[in-house]
Amino acid sequence: MEKRNKILKIGLTIITILIVAIIGIVIYDRVTVNNKYRINDENIDIPIFVYHNIVNNDSDVIYDYMQTTKAVFEEQIVGLKNMGYDFITYEQLQKFKNNEIELKKKSCILTFDDGYKGVYENAYPIAQKYNIPFTMFIITNNMYMDDVISWDNAKEMQDSGLVTIASHSTDHPEFTSLSVEEAVNDVNNTYKIIEEKLGKQPIKIFTYPYGLHKEEQNDALWKEGYIQNLTDNKINKSKNLDLSRLHRCYPLSDSIFKMTLKIFYRSIRYN
Repeated sequence: MEKRNKILKIGLTIITILIVAIIGIVIYDRVTVNNKYRINDENIDIPIFVYHNIVNNDSDVIYDYMQTTKAVFEEQIVGLKNMGYDFITYEQLQKFKNNEIELKKKSCILTFDDGYKGVYENAYPIAQKYNIPFTMFIITNNMYMDDVISWDNAKEMQDSGLVTIASHSTDHPEFTSLSVEEAVNDVNNTYKIIEEKLGKQPIKIFTYPYGLHKEEQNDALWKEGYIQNLTDNKINKSKNLDLSRLHRCYPLSDSIFKMTLKIFYRSIRYN
């Protein structure tokens, strides 16, 4: 009996902690929904979400970190919007860094890696429906493949004003196996092709394949003018927002409640 009571007490304690945490998140959500960041604020807390492919249904999901169904994706977008999140672009993030604009404290960025056709077929219509901007990181040598977007698809999305087409390398190498010169040449070559196909780009953004990189590559690409993304499941939480080493996190197929808890947890853990 004593052991049972002890287990019940532990269970009630855990439930109480969860309830308090949920109430705290809800209160924080309501209080901060219209607040804005200024560049000299102590804590800038901006999640950048990374997806790969958006597929039709559960039967298309082979690797859950690579595929999210369009139904789940739309639920996540609607959930974030209902919570007051403002979907911003890298251009806005850059202007914020330059102290040209302020950002809502509930800002986030939406990204897709690898240029899968499912993004054009399934995510893009949802983005149009809710007027959500996103950035698509393409592998330029893969643009001829059947399951990848075409240059016509890329041009259509870019011309909508919602989609930024950016670099995910020429052929997805591990950048830790490249010299600094090879890394810079690889990324510069992708933007040469992107601008030949899509016109002059107002901003240059690069995401490291597999999230692998060397510090020397970060520094060299920053000097070339590239905003750079890692993929390390962290939140961008700092006073000095480093555009050469932006963190990104996976929403996977999480419910909006689970996504919120993960944002809250990562914000505390990586402070």
